[in-house]
Order: sequence, then C-alpha cells, then structure tokens
Amino acid sequence: MSALSDVEPVWPDPLPIPDEPLRVAMIGAGKRARWTYLPVLAKLSPWVDLVAVCDPARDAADDYAARIGGRAYYDLAALVADRPMEACVVVTPATMQYAVNMYLIEHGVHAHTETPWGNLVCQARGMVEAARAQGVVIRVGENFFRTPIDRFAQTVRDSGYLGRIGRIISYADHTGYHNNSRWIRFAGCHPDWLQCLDHGMDVTPMLRNGNRVAREDFGARFFHFPNDFLVNDITSGLGKGLLGRHARPGYTEWHGECGTLMYRATSPAWADSEAELRRVTPEAPKQEAGADAPMDSLPSGEVVDVSPLSIGLQGLEWSRVTAATSAGRIEYVNRFAEYLADVPRHEPIIGQSRKERTAIADHVVDFAAAVKGLRNSEFSPEDGLMSQMMTVGARESALQDGKRIALPIEGDLEVDAIIRGQLRETLGADPMDVEAMLALSQVNR
Repeated sequence: MSALSDVEPVWPDPLPIPDEPLRVAMIGAGKRARWTYLPVLAKLSPWVDLVAVCDPARDAADDYAARIGGRAYYDLAALVADRPMEACVVVTPATMQYAVNMYLIEHGVHAHTETPWGNLVCQARGMVEAARAQGVVIRVGENFFRTPIDRFAQTVRDSGYLGRIGRIISYADHTGYHNNSRWIRFAGCHPDWLQCLDHGMDVTPMLRNGNRVAREDFGARFFHFPNDFLVNDITSGLGKGLLGRHARPGYTEWHGECGTLMYRATSPAWADSEAELRRVTPEAPKQEAGADAPMDSLPSGEVVDVSPLSIGLQGLEWSRVTAATSAGRIEYVNRFAEYLADVPRHEPIIGQSRKERTAIADHVVDFAAAVKGLRNSEFSPEDGLMSQMMTVGARESALQDGKRIALPIEGDLEVDAIIRGQLRETLGADPMDVEAMLALSQVNR
C-alpha cells in the first residue's frame, strides 16, 4: 500500500442539481415530520420544493401547510387526485407505510419513506415488485450508514489503511433494520446467510413509551456476506441504554488486516462518543525463541499508530471527520454542511443531533436525483427489501433455535405470519389490506 501522504484527499463529486426542484408532498405532519424533516427540507430548495402536506389530523395538517406555504390535505385520495406533487415523502407510523406506499405506487407517484419500511417481508417485497411494474421510484430513507462514523468507515475501507476490512463487531449500537442497512452499504453486496440467538430476562418493571415493561430481550445476530465479510450484531437493553447497559450508540469495531477502527458512546447523551484508528506493524519483529519461551516473548503485532478522530463544524453542522495518521490524513467531507450550518436543534425530538440532519438531507437529495434521472440511488429498493429480510430472518432463526437462514428469503416465513396476526389483532385490520388500513387512519386520527 502506498503512503497516504502521497495521495491527495478525495473530495466528493459535486452534488447533481436538477434543472427544476422535485415537487414533493409530505405524508404525515407529526413531530418527526415537523421538527426533523421540515427544517432540513427547507434548506434543500435546489432539489426539493415542499408544496403540500397530507394528514387526517386537520389541525396538524393546517399548521404544517402554513409553515411551508403550501396546501393541506386530510385524505390521501384527494391529494393524489389533485396531484400538486411529483413525489411524496412518507413519514408515518411503520404500520401505515405499506398501505400508503402501495396506494402511491398504484397511482404512479414516486415515494420516499422513513424507516423501517413496513413490518413484514411480504410488504417490502410487494412494494418493490409493484414499483418495478409501475415504473416509479421508491426508496427507504435510511439515516444510519450516512452518519459521520459510517461515512468515515467507508472512507477507511476505500483507503486501504487497515488492509481489507473483513469483520464488524457491534454491541448495543443502532437497532435491527438500521444496522442491517449499514452492513449492506459497507459490504457493497447482500448477505448470503444469517443466524440468530435470542435470550429474555426478567427485569425491574419500568415504563417505556408509555407501556409497562418487565422483560429485557438480548439478541446475537451473525450476517455472512459472499466476499467472506462477517458481522456480529449484538443487541441488548431496554430503551437502548437503560439498566446501566452501554449508552447508545453502543460500541462498534471494524476489523482490518492490520488494525481496527473503534467507536463507542461515552455518556447517556446520544451524541457523546469517541473514535480512533489503531494500526499495527505489518510484520512483528522476528525473535529467537525456543519452544519453552514465555508467551510475552513470542512475536506479536504491535500497535504503532493510534489516531483519534476529530469532527469539524461549520456553524451548527458537522463539516468533516478526520484522522491524522502517520501515513497521512484520512478524511470524509460533509457535502451538506454549507446548506445546514444555521439549522437549529429542536428539543421536541429527543436525541436529535447534528448527525441526523445531514443524513436526512443526504437521502432526500439521493431520492430527488434518482427521480430526476441524474443518478442511481445509493440504496436501492432491493437493498431496502434485504434489510427487511435480515430483520425478519433473524427472528425466524431465533424461533428455530439459531438455525442458519439462507438469504435472500424465498416464500413465506412462519414469523411473518405471526407478526401479521399480531398486527391484525392490535390494529383491527389486516396490515396487507390497503383500503382497510387507509380507512383505519381516518378513524384513528
């Protein structure tokens, strides 16, 4: 590997800007749509023009419409009939995502959806197949492989500084679908099998999201990729950090041939973390040692380069992640910092940080560029489907005592049927019934 100091820093390509911004309607006017998406979308005028909002809660829709200077709709059919938009950004509860997306797809409307993109594999598969048949663009808005540490990890991978990175160990980091998308993006391909073991433990009763919880779940998930890349994704804890468990975003290591990228949370505050690159000597010094020599005298790799990561700021937004190594600088530059530098943090969303605003800008622009035909999306519908397969497949593996599950999943899963039945009982409607679910949203507004 050539010295990094001999290579100029790689700056991102210019962001593709369409001749006209994509006209967008927001589906859902709740807290996340208001406090997280709206301030970001307001700064992305070269790419998107937010012209309307749709929510059966009339007060929320009217307030949102006043904020954007657009029109409020209270019924999805009315919005689609008027068609003031080319595409929709769907920020609804997961239980409604399939129904909303299928209705939009059937009427030829492009759709960008907040994660997790439904609850079932059959839902994600159905959306992908329907969108392909209708010729519309659908995307899942996935934040987590776009955070500073993941963008930097991708840069380290491409630099060759740690050699080939063949394994990730992650404990109590993000959860389920989000992490699955991170691993897909880092590997650059889809996994070919998974295994999962779950364990439950009684804990001190507490309230979580308004519900009484007295049991904590633990899961150990293994994902194997065709290029012999392995991820051990360990989830534990209630509320992502209660009961003294590791603070979110947990602890993650990227294992390379000659070193490690380490990242860990340092306090209960979501944004407090530290990270560093650690590289060892390519070859340990040769020593004359007999068979009876003590273990500490035998050859071993020695850490010779420890490089803490630093995050630069541009106004209120992160601008770059840098590691100054002895071989040269490794750096990822945030292309959206100049657009978001003055976007304030809004307290109604607990845990919102600078990291999330850029991620949202990134995937919204990615979607707009795809609809406008400027480039293929960084995260395809098939990627979103695989993330769902990994989530539900892990449950299936645990249900079968850790059985290895081949990917992609063909046919129906027992756990998919179980979840569908539970949702039907909870919601009072079949989650696969588009008309019934849309009608339900009007009743429960």
